[in-house]
Amino acid sequence: MRRIKLYDHPFLNSEYQEFHAPIIGEWLRDYIEKNPNINIQVFKGDPSLETEITKNIKALLANDVDEYVVLQSPGDPSTIFYVVMLVVAVAAIALAPKPQMPSNVNRTQQSPNNSLGNRENKVRLLERIEDIYGTVKSIPSLMMPTYLKYKDHIKYEYGYYCVSRGYCNLDELRDGDTLISDIDGASVAVYEPFTSPNSGSPVLQIGEPIVDGIVTATRSNEVDGITLKAPNQVQLTPHMVYTYTPNGGGDIITQAEKKPNFNSVLKPGNTIVITMINQVVTTLSVNSVTVIGSTKTYTDDDGLGALFANTKVGDSIVIAGFPSAVNNGAFTVATKPDANTITVSSGSQVDESANPVSISETLNYSGTRTVTAVNDGSIVLSGNTFNQEITVTALLESDLSTITINDVNNWTDWFTLRITDRNELWCNILAQNGMFKDSGGKSNATVTFEIEIEKLDADLSPTGIIETVSSSISGSVSDERAETVEHLTDWVGPARVRMHRTSDYDYDFEGTVVDEIKWADLYSVSPVNKNHFDNKTTIHTITRATSRATAVKSRQLNCIASRKLPIYNGTSFSGVLDAEGLLISGTISASSKLVDIIAAVSLDPKIGNQTLSESIDINQMYAVQQLLDAWNTECGQFNYTFDSDNLSFEETIVMIANAGFCIAYRQNGKIRLALDRAQQNSVALFTHRNKKPHAETITRKFANDAEYDGVEFVYVDPDTNQSETIKLPLDSSYTKLKKFEIAGIRSYSQAWLRANREYEKLIGQRITIETETTLEARSLLPNARIDIVDNTVFKSFDGEVVGQSGLTLTLSRDVEFSGSSNHSIVLIKRDGSLQSIRCTPGIQPNQIILASLPSEAIVTSYGIDGIRTIFSFASDDSRESMAYLVQEIDLSDKQYAKIRAINYSSEYYKNDYLSIPNKNAVIN
Repeated sequence: MRRIKLYDHPFLNSEYQEFHAPIIGEWLRDYIEKNPNINIQVFKGDPSLETEITKNIKALLANDVDEYVVLQSPGDPSTIFYVVMLVVAVAAIALAPKPQMPSNVNRTQQSPNNSLGNRENKVRLLERIEDIYGTVKSIPSLMMPTYLKYKDHIKYEYGYYCVSRGYCNLDELRDGDTLISDIDGASVAVYEPFTSPNSGSPVLQIGEPIVDGIVTATRSNEVDGITLKAPNQVQLTPHMVYTYTPNGGGDIITQAEKKPNFNSVLKPGNTIVITMINQVVTTLSVNSVTVIGSTKTYTDDDGLGALFANTKVGDSIVIAGFPSAVNNGAFTVATKPDANTITVSSGSQVDESANPVSISETLNYSGTRTVTAVNDGSIVLSGNTFNQEITVTALLESDLSTITINDVNNWTDWFTLRITDRNELWCNILAQNGMFKDSGGKSNATVTFEIEIEKLDADLSPTGIIETVSSSISGSVSDERAETVEHLTDWVGPARVRMHRTSDYDYDFEGTVVDEIKWADLYSVSPVNKNHFDNKTTIHTITRATSRATAVKSRQLNCIASRKLPIYNGTSFSGVLDAEGLLISGTISASSKLVDIIAAVSLDPKIGNQTLSESIDINQMYAVQQLLDAWNTECGQFNYTFDSDNLSFEETIVMIANAGFCIAYRQNGKIRLALDRAQQNSVALFTHRNKKPHAETITRKFANDAEYDGVEFVYVDPDTNQSETIKLPLDSSYTKLKKFEIAGIRSYSQAWLRANREYEKLIGQRITIETETTLEARSLLPNARIDIVDNTVFKSFDGEVVGQSGLTLTLSRDVEFSGSSNHSIVLIKRDGSLQSIRCTPGIQPNQIILASLPSEAIVTSYGIDGIRTIFSFASDDSRESMAYLVQEIDLSDKQYAKIRAINYSSEYYKNDYLSIPNKNAVIN
């Protein structure tokens, strides 16, 4: 508010009167209307020559200090009073930016609602929350990361989305192109502002109620379908039958049964641990064996080397078959001079021969070996330590040998969940190929698995506190089987998780076994403790993850959203929202009308933060809305999503007004709308008598091949919810199209009419005039039709009325009647309005005879009534060429106003009331 000190007279020693007003100009206007016979001076602060702004129009309009001083003082009414009256009229000032021809939609927006491509649900971190006004196709933004869970072995995606600030009606909720209501198992819950799944009930429920609340489920990127192999698929089965074969290139081990095959679990470089009990191998000689006691030498007399073939120095052997007991027994081979001869290191042997003789050797190949090659069912080891080929087999399982691969087990790696407020985790386990055994018919298969969760300290170091969860998946079908394991830990904070399969693969089944399971997802889950998410319309969803949805990794939840607002009926609003946006009384309804939307954005603390009584002229806007609705019910609509945080309140109003064929301007401190429509008469006349001399320029342009001669108008069609294009002229006779894409137009009728407006202006707008006039131009509004006499030519029939005798007027200059058309004179009345009167020639060249009475007395001399009446004379045929449409008014000069205008033509509006052609014939 501005503080205003009013002094009755500068020479009176009296106290001032104090007033408060939002705008100094409005207060001056009201005060002078109540006190018309006073003269005043206006100062910024205390009176002085330096602070006086009585004649400074720009300073008065600035309204930029907290305190003004007004003195009621003697003065020249022809100067002070005249200037002040011009200022305090507080006439039209266009909103910044200055009114311009319609501009195209800004494609730097972030919301997919306004995007021509990549229309998918996404997180809009640190960006403006969508502000839908009117009705749009909404692709809501993600409020929490989506997550996957399985119910009855079917995958579902859970999501929570923001549609818009404020209350909205939602229709046609879809996943992609499919209605949610047509998807089995899918559910949607719509929540109004100040409610959420954490508190309150949905305003719309499709499908079964959603049990889950809102959580933050963060998926681990490291877990992405890890196959959980059975213990006997990563490690060799214990106690199996193996053949151990000496080989010059490295000892060889061969499997009797591939459970599993060596080549599926081993690779060169692996180390293995061989465990076996002692193996006794006996060789029987059927020929004579001679022993020489003095050298403890045993010789195989047949010379074939069969008896000692596998015997090596250092072996422990047992010899039997000699008559003398001293030649039998357990000995250690001391030497082996040749293949048929050995010596032993102990005993009291005597010379003799015997037949047959047997040698028994105890072998044990236990130990750690390195694998150098892996083949189908066999491996090659480094080194040569096997004495002879043996196959370890027995009836008892404990007698069999075991081969263990070092450092191999079926546990996954540990995966760390770092989030400090985590209190739960979810694991998705699935068998993509189903779960069954088949030997001519499917039978049940079951796989068990185990999850370990270990608590981490603040430094993410393991604490040894582990919780274990066991579960299983069963089935006898080839369809995907899956389970979601949800576990609430006993602590809150970081954890690490690993998993392994605990059940073996059934190698012994005579048929096909399908039991592969994968660890598909790991979620770190944190609670969301907010009861609601303020002034937002939100959607909670469960959507079945179909094959299409799985193939397309992005989410495509969409709906038709209509913003609900208080509706203005010409006298009052239907409802009231508080400062936070909560409906506190009355009702609200979906509305696309300019008047309702402008009122809403003006009151919104995030956009305008205004009060209606001070910011907008709601009744004037309502009157404009009525005109628009009477013309076409779709022309006064605005349907758009505001999503840019760089858009000012004034720019927002300009965008809304532009969609409805209007220019927004500020008058008397309030925002109003100027409707661009056909105007039969001009509201002002400018001749050389109220223009600055030699300050007028006219630019004429003519069509040529380098200029645009057609219009390409892009809009979003509500039937297809896609961008459609209208190209004019329809016969495609254009050579170069000018593209228009105006925010907020979502109607074929509205787009058709606007496209025709732009096309007619494109081909008809050939003259631009810039002129400087006296300050009565301040009363002009954007889109106003005015008459401007062309004073750039030698002959222009304009000036002042210098005499009147009855209906005969004597003019300040000669005029010419030409041709057979009617002629008229336009007179400027004292309030600035115009009167056009048909006339005929008088006796003198500078005289005309009026065909009817003027509506007010004509002033023919300077004096108390002010200046003489200004006129413009022309034939009715040429009068149209004087008509212009105001585009901009520049008030930066203290004495003159600069006007920029384009030639007015009724052709601009010729399609306004014609039948609108069929849409398919136009946009296709």
